Amino acid sequence: MALSLHKVASRKKARVAIGLDTSQESAEKVINSALFAKREGYIEPVLVSGNDVGPEIDKAKVVGTEMPLVVEQNPETVFIRMIRDGAVDAGVRGNMSSKKVIPLLRSEFLVDNLCRVSVLEVANRLVLLAPVGIEEGETMNELVAISENCEELASKLEMPLNVAVLSGGRLDDYGRSPKVDKLLSESKALTSSLAALGFKVTNYGIEIERALADGVTMLIAPDGIFGNLIFRSMVLIGGIESYGAVATALPRVYIDTSRAKGSFLLPMILAGALSRQ
Repeated sequence: MALSLHKVASRKKARVAIGLDTSQESAEKVINSALFAKREGYIEPVLVSGNDVGPEIDKAKVVGTEMPLVVEQNPETVFIRMIRDGAVDAGVRGNMSSKKVIPLLRSEFLVDNLCRVSVLEVANRLVLLAPVGIEEGETMNELVAISENCEELASKLEMPLNVAVLSGGRLDDYGRSPKVDKLLSESKALTSSLAALGFKVTNYGIEIERALADGVTMLIAPDGIFGNLIFRSMVLIGGIESYGAVATALPRVYIDTSRAKGSFLLPMILAGALSRQ
């Protein structure tokens, strides 16, 4: 489904809430991405903000006319409740602050862990990367749970699941340091646990390049800090395309985004494609 997400989104034309912080430099990018997504027929965007949008960032004067704008004193709360209550089919964080949105998501949906999974496009195929929230994947149980969530996400995306467990060294690097030994032992245990659950899984150690060359479709990092560093290296430096990160622990479709990205279009398309329309 890697190259047909656009088609699926176009068919559904989901109503998608998009977070907009007008005080950020990226505000204009959010508006332009939403406008393009609407005019191309991918989604019906609903912008949610704490302020009206001025002409300095809405140069085409489309906000409030071609695209609806919801202005609220507590925009993050309203944005999340629109998703939770089904007022929209899906939500994309846009350029709202993750420091505000993520805790509210946990409290409104009564979950401890969002289990965020990045959806990347590598060599014309979708590749899932998890965990990517810096506070996620801190225990073996969390890594197993997020892997199981990835299995469900892969099914929705109609993609095969071939898992690479990553670690802090090559598999023959035992003895280099206590920290490396601990990471290698944990990756070995995780690989065994996933194999016992029926996953097609291989322990690649630190060799992420070999895993991708072998055609894997899912990368499991040792924890969310490692995963976030991998994401930033691949996407923000290496130029790999990212569709955003799906909060797989939620019963509704929510796509997390990076405010450092030059465009927010692909997360909007993914939100539309995953919606229940």
